[in-house]
Amino acid sequence: MKARSISLVAAGFLIGAMSFAPSFAKDLTTGGKMSTADTTDIINTLRARGAFHTMFQGLEQTYELDNELKGKGPYTVFACDDKGWAKLNQSDKDTLFGNKKKLTQVFKYEFVKGKKLTSADLKGMPNFQTFEGQLVKVASKDNDKSVSELWLNNSRVKEADIQCSNGIVHIVDAPLMPPLAK
Repeated sequence: MKARSISLVAAGFLIGAMSFAPSFAKDLTTGGKMSTADTTDIINTLRARGAFHTMFQGLEQTYELDNELKGKGPYTVFACDDKGWAKLNQSDKDTLFGNKKKLTQVFKYEFVKGKKLTSADLKGMPNFQTFEGQLVKVASKDNDKSVSELWLNNSRVKEADIQCSNGIVHIVDAPLMPPLAK
């Protein structure tokens, strides 16, 4: 009876240990690193990059938008990093971040709800409507190296097509500003 109890306890430990094995497994197709590119939502993808503090400060002040972008989606987000936000003079930034209505308008202008627009999609359209309701003009311009760059109003897309579980992100070099928020 004692041997049988020990066997049952040992079997229980073995089964428990085996249930954790998948969480320690390495993905050999990626050199041992698990890819999280499109298993992480937009908010957590940008948070992991560490260069979007100003954007998150604004999203937190607009309350519902950070939760919106954690939702099912799909969303297309045009995220300006901290370097881009630093291009605004401090008094304009203080005025914007001190006015919740205008701040909400700006951040709603920086994403599209219900569509996952890739850079190829964007290049094929003259403009698109944002969640805020106004249009953003799309243009392709050749730079000094004859490479076509994607522009949205006066913002250049620095990095395109970052896939997330609930949409796609394009990083822009300056915040997209709706006409009435300027």
